[in-house]
Amino acid sequence: MALTSIWGMFADVAGYWQSVSSYLTHTYERNLTAFHQKAYGWFTRKNPQRALLDALAEAQSYEEWEEAAFQLDELLHTDLWRQNPSSKYYDYKLMNERRRAIIDAREEEDILGLVNLLRSGLVRNLGNITTPRLYNRAYAGTKVLIEEYVTQVALAIEYVAALPTSQGYETGWTSQAKLDLLHDTRQAFGRSTLVLQGGAIFGLCHLGVVKALHLRGLLPRIITGTATGALIAALVGIHTEDELLDFLNGDGIDLTAFGENDGEKLTEHEGLISQYQNGRVQTLLRRIARFIRDGYFLDVTVLEECVRANVGDLTFEEAYARTKRVLNITVATTGRGGVPNLLNYLTAPNVVSNEVHPVTM
Repeated sequence: MALTSIWGMFADVAGYWQSVSSYLTHTYERNLTAFHQKAYGWFTRKNPQRALLDALAEAQSYEEWEEAAFQLDELLHTDLWRQNPSSKYYDYKLMNERRRAIIDAREEEDILGLVNLLRSGLVRNLGNITTPRLYNRAYAGTKVLIEEYVTQVALAIEYVAALPTSQGYETGWTSQAKLDLLHDTRQAFGRSTLVLQGGAIFGLCHLGVVKALHLRGLLPRIITGTATGALIAALVGIHTEDELLDFLNGDGIDLTAFGENDGEKLTEHEGLISQYQNGRVQTLLRRIARFIRDGYFLDVTVLEECVRANVGDLTFEEAYARTKRVLNITVATTGRGGVPNLLNYLTAPNVVSNEVHPVTM
C-alpha cells in the first residue's frame, strides 16, 4: 500500500515536470521565432529616408509625390531652410519688400500703384530668384518667400484684369490702359515652352511629363520638339484640350506600324530569316541584313507610317487653328556651324507636319 502511494507520488511529480518542460519548450520556441522575425525585420527594413525616396519614385499622382516630398523635407529638416527667407543666393529683402507692397496696394485699392509694381517687377529673374541653387536643396519646393511672392503677383494680375475700366481719363484706368499693361507685361515676361528632346525609345517618357503637366494645368501652349521629342510634340500639338487626356492615357496612339514586318520583302540573301516568322530573332536578323545591305539598322519607313497614322496630314497652320497650340520642330542643318531651322505655323505654315519628323531623327 505504501509502495503504491510512493509510486503514485513519483508519477505525479514526473507529470508535473513534464508539463513544465513542455510549457518552457513552447515558450522558448515562440520567443525564438519572434526574435528571428524581429531580427529579420530589423535587417531588412528600409530607413525612413530610403522609404520616402522610394515613395517619390513610385508616386502615381502629384498629390502622392507632394506628400512624400513634404515628409522628406521634415525628416531632413530642409523645411526649416524653406521657411527661413534669408539666403546669399537671392535678394530676399527686395522680394519681401515687393511682396508687401503688392499686398498693401491691393488692400488699399491703389490701382495705379499696383500697375506700376507689375510693370517694374514682372521679370523672370527679379532678385535672382531663378538661380538653380534655390531649387536643388529641398524636395517640396524653394524658399517660401519666393513662392508667396509668385502667388501675390498672380493674384495681382487677376485682380487688375478683373477691374472694370472707366470711359474718362480721371482715374487713368481706361480700357486702353488695361490692354497696354497686359500686352507690355506679357512681352516683358515672355512665354514658356516645353522642350522635348530626343532619346530614342526613352522619348516615350515625354508622354508622362506632358500628362503630369496637363493634369496640373501647367502645360504650356508652346511645344518644341526634336528627334523623338518632335513626334511627341506633334501628337500633343494636334489634340484639343478635350482629346488630350484620352490620348495621354494611351487610347489614341496607333503603334501598329511597329508590329508589322517593316514593310519589307525578304530577299534571297535573307533566307535564314524566313525560318523565323515571328519573334525577336526575326527582327534581329532582318536588321543585321539591312545594315549589311543599306548601312543602317532601323527602317525609317516604319517611323513614317507611325507618324502618318497618328499625326495625319495636318499642316502647322491647320494644327494651330485646331488646337491653338504652337508646335515648334527643329531640324538640324548639315555641317557643324549650321543653325537649326525652326518650323512652326509662322515660319512654315503650309508644311505638312508628318513629313518633318523623320527628317529630325
